[in-house]
Amino acid sequence: MNATTLREHLARLDAALAEPVRLCLYGSAAVMLMGEEDRFSADADIAGPYSTANEAALAVAAQQIGLPVNPPEEYPGDHLEWVGPPRLCLAEPSPQEVVVLWQGSRLTVFTLPPADLVASRLIRYDPTDQADIQFLVIHARLRFEDIAQAVERLPAAFRHDALVRENLDNLRRDLARWIP
Repeated sequence: MNATTLREHLARLDAALAEPVRLCLYGSAAVMLMGEEDRFSADADIAGPYSTANEAALAVAAQQIGLPVNPPEEYPGDHLEWVGPPRLCLAEPSPQEVVVLWQGSRLTVFTLPPADLVASRLIRYDPTDQADIQFLVIHARLRFEDIAQAVERLPAAFRHDALVRENLDNLRRDLARWIP
């Protein structure tokens, strides 16, 4: 899916829901809704602990519109990925700083500030993550210090993770190339 397809999925999901749902998106889906229109991804990552939804009702509504939640890994189509605490490399959102990305009658989609989204990508920092990070850094005019502070807001397991710290150093190096 791209940004246009994602918005179409959200509109259909909104229509299929019977009760209000608030989903915290992060990863590529959040970046697409923040303006990276040419980005593609098969999934939309949902930060489960930060979302408010009847998970069973959400899964039924999503399945009805052909957008399953957590399908088998080999599933080839667009889907939602509900991410729970053990795998969630994302700071807890502050109610004053959430960024609403999309809103319908029953569905509200929000994310965290750009620096927190960048920090969440440091657990992998592969070329796709780097492209999303570069987009966020340039468009939100982030400084390295903003991102380093965001890393300190990550859950403890990720905040102190050796790979996150190594990739934060890699990001410092890359920022010098990306922003002259």
